[in-house]
Amino acid sequence: MNTIGLFGVLAGSAVAIAFFLSSFFLGLKRREDPQNLWLGLILLAIGLRVGKSIFYFLLNDMAPFGLALGFLGLASIGPLVWMMVRHASGFRLENSWNFVIPVLGSVVCYIVSPSPWETYLYESATILMSIYLGFSWWYLVNSDKSIYNSWNRRILIMATGVLVALAYQHFADSMMDYAWGAIVAAVFLYWVFIQSFRFGVFPKGIAVTLPEQIVNQVRDAFENQKLFKEQGMNLQQFATKLEVPSYLVTRSVKQLYDRSFPETLNHFRVEEIKQMLLDPKKEHLKIESLAYDVGFVSPSAFYAAFKKYTGQTPTTYQKEASLLSA
Repeated sequence: MNTIGLFGVLAGSAVAIAFFLSSFFLGLKRREDPQNLWLGLILLAIGLRVGKSIFYFLLNDMAPFGLALGFLGLASIGPLVWMMVRHASGFRLENSWNFVIPVLGSVVCYIVSPSPWETYLYESATILMSIYLGFSWWYLVNSDKSIYNSWNRRILIMATGVLVALAYQHFADSMMDYAWGAIVAAVFLYWVFIQSFRFGVFPKGIAVTLPEQIVNQVRDAFENQKLFKEQGMNLQQFATKLEVPSYLVTRSVKQLYDRSFPETLNHFRVEEIKQMLLDPKKEHLKIESLAYDVGFVSPSAFYAAFKKYTGQTPTTYQKEASLLSA
């Protein structure tokens, strides 16, 4: 893969991240705060603009369509950021004039492609974006400091970084220079993605309701079928036997026993061997032999697990249990 091809992959990944974040803010997050409408649309617009380079250079047959979408995204970034920093709670009719140029310009861009007018349109949209971002910075800096230090500032930093990268493309003398502009814009998308985790945008945990049938299957497999007694049993084998996805097995085990899958395996094996150690019919059997019977693959693994769950060695446990029952 050549350098430009690698850059295309990196830029494409950044576009995917932008679309993912956009759908997240327009979907789940919008329910928490209506202002997230603007944030989701900003990320969508940036994704369209960065994606324009992929359309233009990798999908030549769709270049006019890609150019039109790219212009729509580029010309919309500034107005959307302006709406966001002004804390507009939703789209209103009086705000619609801000999006006349993006819509009409994208139509014109599609019609005239291919022609030098494309360059003029994109340069004009970049200037328009810089004006909107300039006013947005002025408004944000002169607003309440708690607002200035909020998530909005991170988005404005991203949009400004993207603006610088896109402006650089207008002065690019070669394909490689143009590709570098796309990469710098992509870096800011990666940065805001990382910031979204640090800023607590994503929930730390999402409650998942497990199907009762699957939970019961897992319980039956441990408590009645005793699949843990099969030597070498692991999560994938366990899930295959139950014909249940492994991640659902893991979640079911956690819900049922509040342990990880390996810990649950060993817990049941130790409980099984504790009963064997107290069975008079098995007194003549070696303890290591009993360990293999309940699924342990080595004596060392067995002794470590037994010590962990009982705090004793098997021999000590057996002697103390015998004294108590005498």
